[in-house]
Amino acid sequence: MDLKTDYENLYQHWVKEFLQSELTKLNQELFNHYKKFVSFINNYKEGQKDDLKEKIFESYKANIDYLFNDLLKIRERKIINCALVLKEIDLNDVIEPEKLLYQNLISSIKGYKKVKAGAIYGEIDSSEDLKPLETKSDEKIKVENATLSIKEDVSVISDKFILEKKDEIEYIVVRFLKETPPLVGIDLLNYGPFAEEDIACLPYQNAIILVNEKFAEKIELS
Repeated sequence: MDLKTDYENLYQHWVKEFLQSELTKLNQELFNHYKKFVSFINNYKEGQKDDLKEKIFESYKANIDYLFNDLLKIRERKIINCALVLKEIDLNDVIEPEKLLYQNLISSIKGYKKVKAGAIYGEIDSSEDLKPLETKSDEKIKVENATLSIKEDVSVISDKFILEKKDEIEYIVVRFLKETPPLVGIDLLNYGPFAEEDIACLPYQNAIILVNEKFAEKIELS
């Protein structure tokens, strides 16, 4: 395992996912590789006690957790948005839980539109109007559980770290230089979308990436 290369690949994937509106390609093989890398970092134990190295490594580990977790959060939002407007996505470019999430949402939305149209244009028998929703089948429950598993699987370590360190998160004020899509902060709050000249107070780790990518500039408060 090449830690430097793996980190760079994960970071570049996150940047690309953050900057573009379309879903990036994330097949199961690549996801498993990222997951293995994150798991290795989180389970790594230094042989000798060194406070400085330990602090540096904890920061490195937290950054990796954030990138991996935020990558999946951004993708989840994109998939939901695509489903809401019935936009097709390439199911070969998503992992299985994302595929199930998309298909389940599409099925629900199409079903809702059909029922709504029937109610408006009188295509549904009035005796059916008050009929209760069907009981969830075992297959539907499996789909829902699989959809939820992606959040539980990849965010538990990151969320635990963030909750413990929330009081230590540093915030800075930035001015946006161009339109910027929404993002999930390291404090797990949703920010944006932003228009040119918008001003916002963001967690430092999020803001510095925007500054480095020329999406925003830091505002010095006197």
